Amino acid sequence: MRACIILGVIFVHVFSAFDAQTPAFSRTNISLDLLTMAFHFTREAFMFITGLVLFYTYYDRTFTVWSFWRKRLSLIAVPYIAWTALYILFTGTYLNHFNWAWQSLAHRFGHALLTANQFFLYFLLVSMQLYVLFPLIVKMVRKLERHLWWLVSVSFALEIGIMVLNQTVLNHLDVSRLPTWLFILVHYRDRFILTYQFWFVAGAALSVKYNQVKNWVSSRPGVVGVAAVLGILVLWATYFVERFGLHMTDGEAVDVLQPIMIPYALIVATLLWSIGLKWTRVMAEPGLRRVTPVIRFFGGVSFGIFLLHPIALHYLEQIDNRLHLHGAAHLVLIPFTAVLAYVLSGFAAYLIGKIPFVSYIVGTKTRLRRSSARAPLSKAV
Repeated sequence: MRACIILGVIFVHVFSAFDAQTPAFSRTNISLDLLTMAFHFTREAFMFITGLVLFYTYYDRTFTVWSFWRKRLSLIAVPYIAWTALYILFTGTYLNHFNWAWQSLAHRFGHALLTANQFFLYFLLVSMQLYVLFPLIVKMVRKLERHLWWLVSVSFALEIGIMVLNQTVLNHLDVSRLPTWLFILVHYRDRFILTYQFWFVAGAALSVKYNQVKNWVSSRPGVVGVAAVLGILVLWATYFVERFGLHMTDGEAVDVLQPIMIPYALIVATLLWSIGLKWTRVMAEPGLRRVTPVIRFFGGVSFGIFLLHPIALHYLEQIDNRLHLHGAAHLVLIPFTAVLAYVLSGFAAYLIGKIPFVSYIVGTKTRLRRSSARAPLSKAV
């Protein structure tokens, strides 16, 4: 699933970049909006997988809070700090009038660490919040294991309520008049764990009832497929209602933090999981054996791809601007741009992962001695 989801993330960013160059309400603008919405399940899916893997790993194990925090927070904090600094230095290479004075850099770095405002580091910040709260969440799930589906239902209803609040109130709120603490919660709500609480609860529930849910999904592929088709049709219908009926802006209509995205993302995540389950049953077949190592490779470096792809997309965008293509010829570049950024970032992450100690920034643990074990840390996130 990781290999597919991170490719979907890149497609969302490429669609958005190309969409920004199109006239409002043009056919191209609407088409790219619909594609962006269709692929926008990736954020929630990433949160869902993070919760699933974490609970699957630790739920039945005995661990101490301090040992868990020491291990998990260090694995995510090192890439977070490193990439915050690297992104700032990177943006300085192309932003006009960038202030290179050390006082300015220190202030920018400190603010970025607190707000995760560099590219897509919000995911790492949310993951760290999950790690801090994880021991408490495990205790809660264990106590409520008999009533797990009630917990999931309440969490789902709460998530819908949060999305309704975001779409109808918070998106239109003048945050400058709020008290400081409330300003921080509202302004940075897209990197606050409560905004994504359902996905971690759902991941926990699946880890506890894994075999039961697996058997149900595997025995009903048609139901999952039909649900996915209906889901995308309802999603696109919602877009037209919001854009043309409610007169929402382009950004508001494709916003990932809106109610319709919750059931849609859940359906698509289930579809991808069911495809993954089927793949594990057929991947050893002669015609598919060569594909399996490729999927495993990109799945193994997915965390590094997530961190590196903004840089790859920046340079590919520069090439695109120099080509001066228009119309259909320009749109043809979309899949090539996304796939090329995916592949380049994947190989770059792999190479960085070979460098002792430096490899930590792409989620890979390495040591100087060749005989030492090399294990991907990205599985934790």
